Amino acid sequence: MFPVIIIIGQTDKAAMTFAAKSMAFGAKSVYHCCMTTVPDPIVVSVTVLSQMFLYLTSLKVDVDTFLCSLDIDPASVKSPDAYIPIETYLLIQDEAAHYVNDPYFGLHMGGYAEAGSWSILGYMMMNCKTLGEAFEKSGRYSRIIGNLIQARVELRFNKIRAIFFTPPYAPRMSRHCFESTFSSSVRMMRTLTGVPINPLEVTFIYPEPESRAEYERVFRCPVRFGQKDNSLMLDMGIINTPIRMANPALLEHFEQYAQDFLAQMECKDETTRAVIRIILERLDDETLSIKKVAREMAVSVRTLQNRLADEGVVFSQLLKDIRQQLAKKYLREDYTVEQITYLLGFSEPSVFRRAFKKWSGVTPKEYRESAYLSGY
Repeated sequence: MFPVIIIIGQTDKAAMTFAAKSMAFGAKSVYHCCMTTVPDPIVVSVTVLSQMFLYLTSLKVDVDTFLCSLDIDPASVKSPDAYIPIETYLLIQDEAAHYVNDPYFGLHMGGYAEAGSWSILGYMMMNCKTLGEAFEKSGRYSRIIGNLIQARVELRFNKIRAIFFTPPYAPRMSRHCFESTFSSSVRMMRTLTGVPINPLEVTFIYPEPESRAEYERVFRCPVRFGQKDNSLMLDMGIINTPIRMANPALLEHFEQYAQDFLAQMECKDETTRAVIRIILERLDDETLSIKKVAREMAVSVRTLQNRLADEGVVFSQLLKDIRQQLAKKYLREDYTVEQITYLLGFSEPSVFRRAFKKWSGVTPKEYRESAYLSGY
């Protein structure tokens, strides 16, 4: 899990209560109070793919044939309780956008979101009393559908501003990810309430496209590009909007299921999460090894290797993946090569440059330039 700080501006008692509970619109959002948390590997529930597949089907695309063209077994992404690595999700999403030649793929895919697209979380939200309660459930249980996009909330006067971002070790993503998150969130608000709710404003960090007309059609509000944050601005009054199909008994049932489901998730990959925590704490140590991590965990190297193997993890690959993902994140955020060399525990910049070229096939400078030009 990653911390989300809720910033409260001038507001009323109801708004402060709402902020304390937190919120996310199809994104991960958790209240954090000066605690250190352990990052999980980034995964996505396969139920999120359902809205993508519905959109592809509407375009007469044979989804199974498309998946097979990517060497992905269709059965592997259709089990309701399954999760896929973020790399697999991004591959499917970006290749699908290319396959149908749709530059607004994320916007259009989000238009097919329904309660089932968000697994048990969607069914919980559908049975809440108000939209505000649905937001609170989303913030509390969003881990069920994945942990790629997170949010923090700013409340100022009578407005809610939800700012969306990714974990520091997230892979590079196309604009379709944030666009589908925003589009599906707005659709869910409208669908749950039966009210044509529109944001007050939508902002994206990437450059302006050739036309913003499609964005304004979907969101029905001003949309700005090249901004500091990816964000949705909403009127505070919407939190009291009733949900059309509210059912307290069903909500209680679904929430209990969600609590049990999250408890089972927490029991999985316990060793991997502990190792990730230690790696991140010691990442500037160029001699970091499984031996040092095992000593920190008070177990033998063999025991640690076996426990990781039971969770499908190899220490050397895990360490490399974390360094690689953080390196890309830092490059996109304009850290210097010297700073990244120190932060990631490389002995000198030339060693980092060689490692990065081996990982990605391009130099750090080339990667930074391509990321900027593509708007990632």
